Amino acid sequence: MKKGIWFLILMLIFTGCKMEVVISKAEPTDPPPAVQEETIINSENQGENDISQEDDVEENINDIDIQDDENITDRAESQNKTEEEQLLPQEAVEQQIHRAESAAAGIYVTIQKFETQLPETIHKNLAYDQYPMAYNYFLVWGSNINIRELPHTGAKVLRKALIFEKLNLAEAVRGEFLKKYKSDLWYKVYWREGEEVKQGYVFGALGEPREFQFHKMEQVIQRLKQEVENGKTAFVSNYKNRNGLAPAYKGKNEDHYGTLRHQSAPAYLAPDVNADFLYIPDGTLLTILEENKKFYKVATPNFEGQYWIPKKYVSLKNSLKQLRQVIVVDRKNQNQGVFEYKDGQWHLISYTLATTGAKEKYKFETPLGYYMAIEKKPKFLYLDDITKEIAGYAPYAIRFTGGAYIHGIPVDFEKKEGKLIDPGHKEYLFTLGTVPRSHKCVRNYTSHAEFLYNWIEIGSSAVIVIE
Repeated sequence: MKKGIWFLILMLIFTGCKMEVVISKAEPTDPPPAVQEETIINSENQGENDISQEDDVEENINDIDIQDDENITDRAESQNKTEEEQLLPQEAVEQQIHRAESAAAGIYVTIQKFETQLPETIHKNLAYDQYPMAYNYFLVWGSNINIRELPHTGAKVLRKALIFEKLNLAEAVRGEFLKKYKSDLWYKVYWREGEEVKQGYVFGALGEPREFQFHKMEQVIQRLKQEVENGKTAFVSNYKNRNGLAPAYKGKNEDHYGTLRHQSAPAYLAPDVNADFLYIPDGTLLTILEENKKFYKVATPNFEGQYWIPKKYVSLKNSLKQLRQVIVVDRKNQNQGVFEYKDGQWHLISYTLATTGAKEKYKFETPLGYYMAIEKKPKFLYLDDITKEIAGYAPYAIRFTGGAYIHGIPVDFEKKEGKLIDPGHKEYLFTLGTVPRSHKCVRNYTSHAEFLYNWIEIGSSAVIVIE
């Protein structure tokens, strides 16, 4: 009878880009009883629970109603202000910066030039370039923001910028001081109008400079490559708690670092289930240091220390023996770089905008760290927040931790006569690369998600999240 009750409870727990909400935010009057590990003799993980099933459904992956994103996108497209229509590729921006003579030159002091470059160890060899853009850009925060001829409010307004518009970024200058903002910071920006390249100035408080952090990306992929080459790798496997709900941490559902119990493994300080522990999430990459009958002693590049994890939570299936492919997601700048190792060198094969998970009440940000690219699937279904019925799907998905995927633009089903109708893939949202708007997942252009889906090789690839 007890087994039946626990089975029913586990069947009711869905994961997804925000499912942890149900687990982590509950505040019962009495703490739940600690769940002790079941006997784990002969409980080697064979990898049978690593992969999701065909009928698995995730929680709603959208922090904000996808219709809001579509409305913003329609407005941008109607005004020809999408990235494809306005942004210059890196090479064109470099030429423009060297060629352009600004009327402000010599009058306004340049504070900073934005000249991000690839590290010498990374070779640019793009296999996907549908949305070419520069390495530095400016993200507009407000609506109908003035772009002026010079960095002062008396200068001619060249045009208005939309909220979430991206502009090529050249430099920061000291312009007119605005008392309201207590700042004199302005940014020199470029954009394309047809075949012409225009330039102007935007007041600094009305947006934010963004960049592709290629040097940091290079550091983390080199670190992981060294880990893989010098040790035996594995990863935490506990999708939908299928290898067992981890024990409660002192009666709570998150540890003292804030890591959630749901879809995690207990990582003990000693090979003893009564020892102190913390949680390590599903998909986290591990290095196996040693083992006994019940535990693996592991380290992880996610944080310092050595820990003992029960064997049932550790998967060696498809574990990394060589690291050849890495997707690095930057949640600070809301973009990503994709790298491939061949001919003794890392190659940048794509760099694009992305949207990560929101950190709000009942919502979860995309977690930092080093993760296994666990599986890929043509699409996965997600639920409506309120009705808990199937609402839509996300195409070309790569799962890397719990119910978090890198995927294409979400598609809500249309309902006709009680039936769910697929309206077809959607390629683009203007809100990509702006602010976190998903539940833990990483949203991509659908064409880029398809590119990743076809390119990635499970067993030689990883996903790293930085900021």
